[in-house]
Amino acid sequence: MIIGLFRHSIVSVIFFAMSMFILSCSEKEDKLMHDHHQTTVTNPQPANKVKLDVKWEYTSLPLEMEIREPSGAQSLTLWTTGTVQEGKRAPFGDPIPDAQIVLKPGSKKQFLLVMKNTTENPVYFFAAPHSAMPVEHSFGFKFKCLCVNHAFSIPPNETWYRVVEIRLAPDFLGDSLVLTHNLIGISRERMLQFEQSASKSIQSELD
Repeated sequence: MIIGLFRHSIVSVIFFAMSMFILSCSEKEDKLMHDHHQTTVTNPQPANKVKLDVKWEYTSLPLEMEIREPSGAQSLTLWTTGTVQEGKRAPFGDPIPDAQIVLKPGSKKQFLLVMKNTTENPVYFFAAPHSAMPVEHSFGFKFKCLCVNHAFSIPPNETWYRVVEIRLAPDFLGDSLVLTHNLIGISRERMLQFEQSASKSIQSELD
């Protein structure tokens, strides 16, 4: 009987020690997570100018997107989308260096997205919603771009373009922002299905 009580005491001590060890590890992990969040969160400050980098990722799409200045040859309306044949007058001008736009808070910039189809076949694509990094700088901007639940097509050997705009609120905080879209190539059949579905169930976001 004494031996049984002794064994029971040992088991109780071991169980208690293991419980305290687990509790200690859990508290340390919680503290590390708390410290991690505390050290990674920053408070953006007002800036006289904001650098906006426009970047692209591609999924099953053989072409590359550029951002360009308007040509100045004609007045362009926001959301204007079209294609132009080689040698014809284009509504876009020079590429914007490093795909970087510099704006002051409270201002806006209109420019063109441009993609040349260098293949012998039509290309169809759509854009996933853009991401903005760092996330703490993403409050107070609006990118009127191409992720509007719409698929686009480019005939062979033609150049596609779309007039877009970036706006910054007067109280925008931060001095930089990286805007990234993923462009996804699709088949003509999927484009038609996508358009039919979007027209029935998703209200236009062009406003």
